[in-house]
Order: sequence, then C-alpha cells, then structure tokens
Amino acid sequence: MLQQMRNFSKSIVSSIFLGALALSFVVWGVADIFRGSTDDTVFKVGSNKVNVAMFTRDFHNAVRNQRTALTPDQTKAIGKEVLDRMMLATALDNMTASLGLTASDARVGQQIHAISAFNGPLGGFDHDVFLRAINQAGYTEKEFVEVSRKDVARGQMLRGVEGGFQMPADYARAIFSYVNEVRAAEYVVVTPASLGEVPPPNDAVLAAYVKAHPERFSTPEYRTVSYVAINAEDLAPGIAVTDKQIQAEIDGNKAAYIVPERRTLEQIQFPSEADAKAAKAALDGGKSFDALATERKLKPADYKIGDVVADDLDKARAAAFFALPDGGISAPVKSTFGWVLMHVAKITPGSAKSHDEVKAILQRKIAVDKMTDISNAYGEAVNDGLSMADAARKSGMHFVHLAAVDEQGLAPDGSKVLTPANPELLAAIFKAEAGDEGDPFPTQDSLHYFAIKVEGITPPKPKPLDAVRALATARWLAEKKVELLRAKAVALTAQANAQHSLKAVAAALGAPVQSSPALNRGTSDMVLNALVVRALYDAPAGKAIFAPTMDGNFVIARVSGIGHPLPPEENLGYQRGVYQLGGEIASDITIALAQAVQQRDGKKVNQALVDSTVGNSGSGS
Repeated sequence: MLQQMRNFSKSIVSSIFLGALALSFVVWGVADIFRGSTDDTVFKVGSNKVNVAMFTRDFHNAVRNQRTALTPDQTKAIGKEVLDRMMLATALDNMTASLGLTASDARVGQQIHAISAFNGPLGGFDHDVFLRAINQAGYTEKEFVEVSRKDVARGQMLRGVEGGFQMPADYARAIFSYVNEVRAAEYVVVTPASLGEVPPPNDAVLAAYVKAHPERFSTPEYRTVSYVAINAEDLAPGIAVTDKQIQAEIDGNKAAYIVPERRTLEQIQFPSEADAKAAKAALDGGKSFDALATERKLKPADYKIGDVVADDLDKARAAAFFALPDGGISAPVKSTFGWVLMHVAKITPGSAKSHDEVKAILQRKIAVDKMTDISNAYGEAVNDGLSMADAARKSGMHFVHLAAVDEQGLAPDGSKVLTPANPELLAAIFKAEAGDEGDPFPTQDSLHYFAIKVEGITPPKPKPLDAVRALATARWLAEKKVELLRAKAVALTAQANAQHSLKAVAAALGAPVQSSPALNRGTSDMVLNALVVRALYDAPAGKAIFAPTMDGNFVIARVSGIGHPLPPEENLGYQRGVYQLGGEIASDITIALAQAVQQRDGKKVNQALVDSTVGNSGSGS
C-alpha cells in the first residue's frame, strides 16, 4: 500500500491532478448509478466530500488513458488506484485549507496555460481548444479552474513539506552498497543420476496415488446440451445494401472510414509581408528552416507546431500547406495573426476504406441489429410453447444438440463437437443448472446470440487403473525423484555446513566443485538461477544453501566471498540517483502527512458505490 501511495505522490509536487489530466482528454458520461439514493458521496475525509460524479469522471479518464482493453481485475485495480489517489489529495486539501493557503487567479491561469494539451495550431494557449478538451474530460470551465486552484495551493504546501529534503550521505552509501553488493560462490550440482535406479510403485502405492489426484486421472465432466445460435457473419453476406446507404454510412461516420492526411507543421510568424518575403528568399538561398528559427531566437516549441490535418488550419494556410511536397516551404501566407512561412517536416498519407470494405461493415452492423430481432422472435416462440428446435426454425436460428461435450468442446472420443468452440458459449453451458432453459444472450463482441438448455450432466469418474497406469507411473516416478533428490540435497547441505567445505560432498557425488563468476542480485542462468542467487544473498559468508535449478537438478552452493563497492560520489549519474531517491523518501513524508490527516479528520468510503461505478464500466471504453 505504501509503495502504491508513493507512486501516486510522485505526481503531487508537479501536479497531482493536472499532470495526469494533460495526458489525455476523452468524452465520458457519468453513470446513473445512484438513482434512487439521496447520498451520492463516494468518500469523505473530515467534512470534505467527493461525490460519485467526480469519482466516475476521474476513474473513466484513467481507464481510457490505458488505451487498451482491460480485464475486470485490471479495471478494479485502476478503480482502487483512483480512489486512493483522490483520498490522498483530499486529505492534503484539508491540510492546505487549515493552513490558509490559497492560489491567486494569475497563478492558476499560469498553470492552466502551461498545459500543452491546450495549445492551438500556433503553439500557444487556445481558449477554444481548452474548452473542448476539458469538456471532453467531463469538466466545466468553472470546475476545472476550481480543481486547478486546489492543485496550485496543494503544491505550495508540498513544496514546503518536501522542498530541500536531502538524503543523508551515509544512508545513500548504504543503499548503494546493498544494491551493488557482489558475491562469489562455489557449488556442486546434484543430478537425478546420483539417486541410482528408483523402483516403480507397486499397484497399492499407484492406486493410492491415483486416488489422491482424481483431477489428473478421471474423465472430464460431460454435459448433454441443446442450444440455438445465430451469427452476424452468417447473416451479413445475405443482407442487401444500396450505394446510397453505403454513402450515408460513410458521411455519418467519416472518422471511422476516412483517415485524413496528416502533416508535421513547422511555422514561423512575421510582422509584415516584406519580412516574410525576405526570410523566404534566405531559405531559397539554402538557409535551413531550423537555422532561420534560431536566428529569430525561437525555441522549438515556438515554431514546431506538430501534426495537423487540413481542418486544423484556416483556409488560406491549409490550401498552401497541403499543396507543398514533403520538405517544402510555403510562400508567405496571410494568417489571422500575421504573415507566416510554413515548412512540411513530415507527411503521413491519409487512407479511406474501399466501397466493398464499407459495404461489409454496414452489412455486419445491420446483421447485428437483425440478430436482436431474431433472438426476440425466438424468445416469443418459446413463450408460445414451441420447443427449442421448432422455435429456432420459426425465428431463423440454428438448433444444435450435443449428446456429450466437455469444457474443451470435445466429445468422449476426443473429437471437436463444438465448432467453433466459442468460449462464452462453453462458459454458459458449464455454468447452467440441468433443466434450465435460458433466454438468448449476446456475446461480448455482439456477433453471436446463443440460448442453451442443459439436459443432463455426467460427473467426472475415476478411470480404471490399467487405463492410467503408464501416465500415473511416469508422474509418480517424476515426483518421487524430485522428493528423493531434495532430501539428498538437504542432507548434503547439512554435511557441507558441518564441515565448512564442499569437498566431501563433491567426492560423494563424484562431481566437481565449481566456482561462480561475480554474482549480483540480478544474476540468473540455468544453474545459478534466481532462487539460488536469492538464497546466496540471504546467507552469511561461508554458509551453504541448496535450491532447485531450471533443468530439474539441485545446486548446493556456498558463499565464498562478498564485496561492497564504494559509491562513485563524484559521478553525476550517482548524484542524480541520490537526488531521485531523496525525492522518493520525501514523498513518504507527504504520504505520512496525508495518512495523519485522514486519521485526525476521519475518513469514510461508500464501497458499494465504488464497486458499482467500477463494475459498471466497460473494459477500456
């Protein structure tokens, strides 16, 4: 928990809120999860409350910032991180308020203007871009300014708490010594060959072993099931669409079908057309655009605008800029704020889906809608008393009966009877109770509808001993060898520690004593793997340890040397590391402060509301 909070606190000094928000802005709606309840408080610290709208907004922005589909567990983890971060910030806000710290309008405005996500095409703060961005993230301008004000005030306090902290030099040296400690070892490898022949188990032992591991030596559970199905991929090719419908689909979803050409814009502004023409002449004479920018004392951020599409520019600039070749420089162009020269630093071609591609997508969309109608018709037919098979025929679904299927979609003879073996269908089959006839349900990709009825369940049953004898014997021998080899390693390690040497152990094994190279905490190979190295680092000098290797052997190793390199205190990299680690420790002070405030003021979490918000979130959407 402390490490998680430490990670959250890293962003506090720079900005516990704005830094994360500036990464991405997306459209989110607030889930109506608190209808019927008069209390929409997700948590409170003291009298400072955070409602479900604020939590949902931050949670959904955090999920979208992952830019990938998330599992339910990952979504829950993000929900917990957001909750912890918001509670930390709220506790610190309470402390800020108690100290009477505030932020001026000028300081808040300065911080907002510094966020690059709010820059317009010319590279500076653009109020329209700002409004679009915060509205997409779920904020009104007033809300965003208020949150920013808290952020600035909180930053003042944290700079006082953490500012100037320096990690003690001896502490830094100790950490460096620990992290960079090197060790050497001598070792002997204990192989299964040292055991000699291990006799196979008799029938009584083998039967007991099989009985103790029924999951390995039993038939799987089989289920007799009837199900009906409809698939969008099957329906789509037969759906007729007109060219007019295809064009309407393109016009209504241009962003999905047409990717406009993007160009990387570099632009220098001039006060007059004459100045711009003089600069263009210099460029035509061989001067580079970067050199011109340097000559005019422009920083990269002042003239390297970034990727734009035609719609990002006014008509005059768009026409001139998008007519240039890659690397081309425009003639002077009159813009809203003066005359400009534009340089094409890079061209990323646009693309558009073909007529046939759009047709196939539109057919699938219509098929998905049609599947809903078909599944509803099936449900009505069943309610009218028709059997699954008759209801399927009437509605247009496919009826399938399986005499026996296991969780892999296989029949008792090993053949595939569920093809394709849709995981959601299999999961539903093995979750259902015998005799239940469920309603049609869509799969998560919306491309299938299924309805099932489990007509019988054949539970797993142990296979006859003769049927599993070879497999059970092989597994028993493998486990027995590991057991015996481990016992031998334990005994030989005790002998090595008693004799303070590996010589007698090596002689008994007929194996050489080998010497390791210099080891560090990250060393890992087939013999001296992570388990062996970890045990060696946990042992004092001269102590012998044992651990399994990656290839089924055991190693008995003895620490033969320990070295602690001195830190390169004059090295800039070392100094940066000490500084960064000092920042980590200073963050612990912030965490301790926030925890103390929470304990002083009291905190309360509506976990049901948290779970409802997180649970109702679509993965990655």
